[in-house]
Amino acid sequence: MPASRPTGTEPRLPAPLGGPHKLFDGSFVIEFLQIPADLDATVLMRATYLGGHELTTLGKKHPQAPPLHIHFYQAESFIVESGAAGTTTTYETIDTIHTTDGAYTQTAGRATAVPTRSPAGVTVIPPYVPHTFWPSVAGPRTSLPREKTNAKHSVSPEHPFWATTAGQDYERTLPSGRHTDTTLLIWGHPKTNTGPPTGTLTSDFPPDMDAAFFLALLSVVDAVHGQRLSMSPSVGAALMTTQTASGAAMILAPRAWWLGPLRWAIPWALQVALEWTRKLVDRRSVVHLVEEAIAREVVRKR
Repeated sequence: MPASRPTGTEPRLPAPLGGPHKLFDGSFVIEFLQIPADLDATVLMRATYLGGHELTTLGKKHPQAPPLHIHFYQAESFIVESGAAGTTTTYETIDTIHTTDGAYTQTAGRATAVPTRSPAGVTVIPPYVPHTFWPSVAGPRTSLPREKTNAKHSVSPEHPFWATTAGQDYERTLPSGRHTDTTLLIWGHPKTNTGPPTGTLTSDFPPDMDAAFFLALLSVVDAVHGQRLSMSPSVGAALMTTQTASGAAMILAPRAWWLGPLRWAIPWALQVALEWTRKLVDRRSVVHLVEEAIAREVVRKR
């Protein structure tokens, strides 16, 4: 029977995938770990938000935080190893703060629709459930320049959770209070690709999300954020290609309940059309795009 959760002691994958990869001005660190044989997963990663970093003040506007989206084929599960992280889930865009000892819904709505936490501390986000991750720890009170933080749109570094009784009690248990680093152990499952591995990195992608998929995606977004790479039409198309190939669709107007499945079907149709158009002018496969991004943004940087 497949394991329900990793141990947290799994070693890193070999270079160039394993890491640690420091991204977004060092505010976010990602490591890709070896998947235990009894865990039916295609990626296992440890993600850390630096609690004392200025970019953590951005919360949902942190450059790592993806738009609200769904996965068609795979679920994502996670454990909070330290600190506190936020998720926005469901079409009601319900915010939840996740800590090492519990999950605290912040937004009014049908709480039964929110992904729940198991007694083992595992939260599972099933396929077709809209979601995104973001840091809820506070950064320092000093701030980056406006052009770095997009301050006009950023959320307060003092998240309301920390003013609640649960938040205050939890803060007292943390070594650096609300400025403690947040570390998540995240895995994508189950394995759906029954064919041979693809590319030189022996990847399960596509369609399964794996280390190569996430590393390429995050590295390109980091390069755009750091202005080392311009968000040209070709870069945007390549980013959307990787998302489409993994079976992920963006969400349009999530609270517009009368749209029903059109909230993901319209963006998905546009994503598919964009990919069809890209292939007319760029014959490279999505595997080639992923490996090219890793070679450019990871291997050459070393």
